[in-house]
Amino acid sequence: MAAWRRAIDLFRRKLNKTDRQFVESYLDEAGLFLFNQMSYADQKHAVTVARYLLSEKVDTSKANLSLLIQGALLHDVGKVKGEISWWNRIQVGLIRRFLPSLRVKWAKRGEAGLSHALYVDLHHPDRGAYMAQSLGIDPSVVSLIKHHHDETGEPASIELALLRSADAKN
Repeated sequence: MAAWRRAIDLFRRKLNKTDRQFVESYLDEAGLFLFNQMSYADQKHAVTVARYLLSEKVDTSKANLSLLIQGALLHDVGKVKGEISWWNRIQVGLIRRFLPSLRVKWAKRGEAGLSHALYVDLHHPDRGAYMAQSLGIDPSVVSLIKHHHDETGEPASIELALLRSADAKN
């Protein structure tokens, strides 16, 4: 169901007032600048992940909640608005799900279309962390952005474990 919701969200333009106020309550000026660089679909996904983390479904009692929500809102900032077409986004999702080994093989920086979309999908954590660090975002938030897709070893923090789980579910 979440995949269909994301596909439909690709055609919307901006967050509603409630979501915008939610984002503004957690992010400073630099964070908002980064958040606004994402497409509507990525912004909506980030808000969904953040709200999920605040729901009763998740035990955040041992986490730094402010850090966690900032990380959730910024975890996909390496995916810049307008860089990938809606059609390529759908293709990337299908390849990630059904042909993951081809994702690395076909990804090429600077190439047009699907190759570049796969490159962005693979490298958006590093790109986003670089962007966030360049704007002076809290190093702990930068770390969440950089490592939210790492699949090796145990997460370095409770916040990272929670973010990874929420991102995968939403």
